[in-house]
Amino acid sequence: MGPNLIIYRFNSDNLTNDELFKLRQIRAGDYLTSLRTKRRLTQKGVASQLSVSFQYLSEIEKGNKSPSDLLLHKFAEIFELDLKNEVKLFKKYGRLPLLTVEELQEQPSAQLVLAEIRMLKKYGKITNRQRQELYAEFSKIYRNFIARVLPQKEDIN
Repeated sequence: MGPNLIIYRFNSDNLTNDELFKLRQIRAGDYLTSLRTKRRLTQKGVASQLSVSFQYLSEIEKGNKSPSDLLLHKFAEIFELDLKNEVKLFKKYGRLPLLTVEELQEQPSAQLVLAEIRMLKKYGKITNRQRQELYAEFSKIYRNFIARVLPQKEDIN
């Protein structure tokens, strides 16, 4: 954990939305710091690759600034994150990865299906367990399709 360790000890149940947002920023910044330091990269070096000042990168790592989605995607590239870990990085900021957003923007049918699922859940027509079962079925169909259409050794990352 980074220099903001004391904040992790607070009971987040009693925090305001602004305080929760700030806590998320700090945790995400600490995560970025850990990704950078594990790779033995300097702030100046990463900032240069991102085309931002090292002071701005420092503010992001401290949780004082929030990077754009494009900048988060660039972090993922610089740190050579696989797709699963890029999703994790975006999730730390409470955001959807750019690839997800782009796919949803291009696929109105996917938008509609997701909205319908949300409505069904919201109005008690399906339980959370049923919703999870549905997503598990989607995942199974997707994995079977990919196994059928892509060569065995090809990776989508």
